Amino acid sequence: MIVTDDEDMAKQIKMLRNHGSTIRYYHSVLGYNSRLDEIQAAIVRIKFRHIDRFNQERHENAERYKAAIKRTDMAMPMEQPDCFHVYHQFTIRSKHRDRIMAALQEKGIASAIYYPVPLHQQEVFTGTGVAENRLACAETCAMEVLSLPMFPELRQDEIQTICDVIHRVS
Repeated sequence: MIVTDDEDMAKQIKMLRNHGSTIRYYHSVLGYNSRLDEIQAAIVRIKFRHIDRFNQERHENAERYKAAIKRTDMAMPMEQPDCFHVYHQFTIRSKHRDRIMAALQEKGIASAIYYPVPLHQQEVFTGTGVAENRLACAETCAMEVLSLPMFPELRQDEIQTICDVIHRVS
């Protein structure tokens, strides 16, 4: 715990503990992921006992998404043989991402664009030589990826509803 009456120092410390960011997904400095407090740690200790079941249920939900989404213009997560994806997120890739997200939102269905700015375009890398590169694949992905709802308790009928909305978007 850090205690200070210096507002500038408090702002800097908060930014450092949150990946060097004051605005979500925009990183000014190299920071850390240090946001776990004691209450969250206690909850995680309990939930950790169920991690294998949670991972299996998310994996099953991912397979349901893959079976239900019939769009050929959309990329979905894939697993290599002998690998097991835990599907913390289920992220699709589509040129129609923004329309899909709007249609989901219209139906009250959450979705998210994680990492909308590729790493090489983050302020933290200005002047390092990294930011000057054009990484076309990363830049395209940042414009096309969308994470759908994914959690162990997600029901099959909810997945089907989400997929139905996705199929209606052109």
